[in-house]
Amino acid sequence: MTRRIATYVVLGILAIVVQKFFDDFASISSISPELVILFVVFVTLREGQMVGMEAGFVTGFLNDILSTHFLGFTSFIAVVASFVAGFFYKEADVDLTGRTLNYVWICAIALFVSEFVSIPIVSAGELNYWYVFLKFTVGETVYTALLAMVVVFVNGRKSRYV
Repeated sequence: MTRRIATYVVLGILAIVVQKFFDDFASISSISPELVILFVVFVTLREGQMVGMEAGFVTGFLNDILSTHFLGFTSFIAVVASFVAGFFYKEADVDLTGRTLNYVWICAIALFVSEFVSIPIVSAGELNYWYVFLKFTVGETVYTALLAMVVVFVNGRKSRYV
């Protein structure tokens, strides 16, 4: 149990560091993949909804400390994403987490819902709602889902189930 928690802590910090790298170098028109959400969905599908929500809050809060936007925004998105991903948690499928395309769909659905819920916060000063919806909600969901596919293809090669 302690080893698993230490592994999640290391993966969470690594996700935050790589997220900051992607924010600077791999963003397309100020859209970058949400690696924190990929991590939170992974933890949620491995450990359950409550553990995932706790990991989402802590990881999101640490990410917010290093960000320029206001404190609590990424925490909110990560908690909502882990809440949504928790509905897909099955204890029998824990070994398949991150190895099938279901992980990609769950990441996309969780991120889409969490970004959709956060639109009133993001578009507070923006008059064009559809621009914000298409750019941030759809754009970040597609970009993150493409990155989740890379995770699945890398992990799927190690599995005997795929």
